[in-house]
Amino acid sequence: MTSYEKARNNPRQFKSLTSLSIEKFDILLPTFESKWESFIEKYNLDGTPRLRKYVPKNEEQLPTISDKLFFLLYYKKVHPLQEALAFQFDLEVPMANKWIHILTPILNKSLEKYIPREKIQDVGFQIEEEYIIDGTERPIQRDTYDQETFYSGKKKTHTMKNALIVSTLGLIMWLGETHVGKVHDKPMVESLNFLTPITMLADLGFQGWKPQNVKLILPHKKPRNTKTEKRDLTQDQKDFNRELSKKRVKVENVLAHVKILRIVKDKNRNYRFGFRENLMKTACGLYNFRKIV
Repeated sequence: MTSYEKARNNPRQFKSLTSLSIEKFDILLPTFESKWESFIEKYNLDGTPRLRKYVPKNEEQLPTISDKLFFLLYYKKVHPLQEALAFQFDLEVPMANKWIHILTPILNKSLEKYIPREKIQDVGFQIEEEYIIDGTERPIQRDTYDQETFYSGKKKTHTMKNALIVSTLGLIMWLGETHVGKVHDKPMVESLNFLTPITMLADLGFQGWKPQNVKLILPHKKPRNTKTEKRDLTQDQKDFNRELSKKRVKVENVLAHVKILRIVKDKNRNYRFGFRENLMKTACGLYNFRKIV
């Protein structure tokens, strides 16, 4: 009995290991299978063009498409060491690593309609609707070759950061490109060009940002004390900040659900070029899938 078959016997455990219920896993599976077949008909496992029909060298390793999808979701959700992952699925460590990088793009293609848009012009904003913008960062293993670039400015912390826009329904509409090191919220969004008039709720990290067609609502900033006077917000300003915070808390709830995948919550140890940059895309796609389906 494979790990997938064992987990499927316990629905609660299955969800804790993959982030998906068995029912939602079964909905995603046919699309994933279709994308897998399209890939394996054209390419070898190493990405070179295929000249012969695909025949697995070891039919006992991830034998079915269900095992492959479960393997990948398990890795994203639990984020074990690859040695532990290989042991769990009876694979050699290099083969476990290879399957991760083969199957991840296939999962992203399967989630294509749920993954947030990368270009702001492709987002279907509704006129005069309210949206919430925020930045989120995730820790990564310190790179030995370029430590300063990835240093976040916080003690012993190296991070990658993305900006994202969330609707009032809790869907992630847009996900910005991945930035590294010391970067604030405002520089990540200064180049955005909104074509539809909308209202955007933000925090003080976006102070000074003036996008066209956007009514930007920011909290009031507490004034600095002077040597002779202790300053504070007025009661009306405090009430406004409190009401704005109640609305903006939705984006924090969304990010908490996105980061149930340990691969974007914990310190990521995968150094492969381009892999860490795209992890948030996969996590947000899975979140939207769970939310919509």
